[in-house]
Amino acid sequence: MQDLIEDFLQYLRGVWLKRRYILIALWIICPIGWIAVTLMPNQYTAEARVYADTRSLLQPLLKGLAIQTDPSQELAMMVKTLLSRSNLEKIARASDADVRVNNSTEYDALLDSLKETIEIDKTRRENLYTISFEADSPQYVRDVVQAALDVFVENTLGEKRQDTDTANSFINQQIEEYETRLIEAEKRLASFKQEYTAFLPGKESTYYSNLENVKKQLEETRLQLSEAETKLVSARAQLASEEVLASQQTARVRTEFDDRILAMQTRLDDLLLRYTERHPDVVEVQRQLASLQKQKENALTTAKTPAALASESVIYQDLKITVSQIENDVASLKVREQRHKEKVDNLEEQLRQVPDVEAKLTGLNRNYEITKSKYEDLLSRRESALISQSAGKTTDDIKFRVIDAPRVPIEPSGPKRPLLIAGVLIFALAVGVGLSLAFSQVNPVVSSIQQLYQQTGYPVLGVVSATESSGLLKVEKRKMRVFVLSNAVLLCGFVGFMVINLLPNLHSKIITGLGGLL
Repeated sequence: MQDLIEDFLQYLRGVWLKRRYILIALWIICPIGWIAVTLMPNQYTAEARVYADTRSLLQPLLKGLAIQTDPSQELAMMVKTLLSRSNLEKIARASDADVRVNNSTEYDALLDSLKETIEIDKTRRENLYTISFEADSPQYVRDVVQAALDVFVENTLGEKRQDTDTANSFINQQIEEYETRLIEAEKRLASFKQEYTAFLPGKESTYYSNLENVKKQLEETRLQLSEAETKLVSARAQLASEEVLASQQTARVRTEFDDRILAMQTRLDDLLLRYTERHPDVVEVQRQLASLQKQKENALTTAKTPAALASESVIYQDLKITVSQIENDVASLKVREQRHKEKVDNLEEQLRQVPDVEAKLTGLNRNYEITKSKYEDLLSRRESALISQSAGKTTDDIKFRVIDAPRVPIEPSGPKRPLLIAGVLIFALAVGVGLSLAFSQVNPVVSSIQQLYQQTGYPVLGVVSATESSGLLKVEKRKMRVFVLSNAVLLCGFVGFMVINLLPNLHSKIITGLGGLL
């Protein structure tokens, strides 16, 4: 600890020995700094306080009937967007700040300056906002704050109205679109129901019952057809037996040629016993026999046939009528069977289409219900929007009350010249001390026995003090007087500059006088 103290004292002695650098730094930096601070232009600050009242008696009454918005969120959004470029342009035009610039570059710089210097703060009290601005002109800062206040209020109220109009326009557009879609959906659904009336849900039981009835009728028809075909086979067999019986009766009919044919056959047999078949007598007899047989056949042909004989029978006539009736019944039953079969196939095909029809109908109904629900919801929202719009015209959700209107400042708000002057002095002193310390280390001077011992490593046996006759003490005293006098003059200058800058009227007179001289 003792070593640290000794080192610190050694540094102080080094700085003291090089104290001329402190004077140099003070006399160079302080006058320049103090004059610069004194000549700095005054800065004026204007501010306005506004209270945003978001309480409304209509809000609880319109709950559930109108569209409810959050005024606090709207205010927060307006605060964030107050310093947007479009709003800054409005502020510049309203405060005539744009007439101060000559080109687009200066205009952009002006907007950037406004963005950096305009401040809007929310105090601890709810919805109490302070808008402030600082510049070198009292009237200018007041105009800028007033313009910012107007833009803040107008944007908040106008944004709500614009949002309401935009929402109403959008809702009306959506209602027209969904109304068209709803009409188209109704037409598609009606056309589908009209086209597939028989396939609509609830008709399946009718289809199944009809199918069962037709199948039952088909089975009955097939049974009747089978019975009729059996009867037809039996009747035809009886009719055929009657025809065979008539044929047998026809074979027993005798003609006038039978005896002659028999005699001629006997003679032919005798001739064949004696002669060959080529014998003229045999040939002649054969010719006559053939002629007689042909004549017999002609006679039988002209006589009644077995069918004719059978037709004269009452039984045959009844059988023939029965066969004809049964054939008609069979043909009718076959036609009926075919028709029933076609009905069954048609009903089965229609039943296979029922699931597809139901699926399409379900899709159409779903689309219709969704469109209808959206349409009705939009109608309800439009009514809510209209109520909200009417309520907005009657009373605003946000009411602004200007607590403190912006005024032209009389006294400047800055810069804080006394603090800056003191800061210049402290800075100059720090620079001087730093220079002295640096030079004391670059060109060190032995100022104590301990330092000499540390530098040489040899023990110090004694110390020789300076005398009056040597002149060293006079030089040292002269340096001290110069140092003290310089610091005293500098201190007087410090006090003078502090007085000038602490008295605004005096400062203004001096600056005005200097301006007249220059």
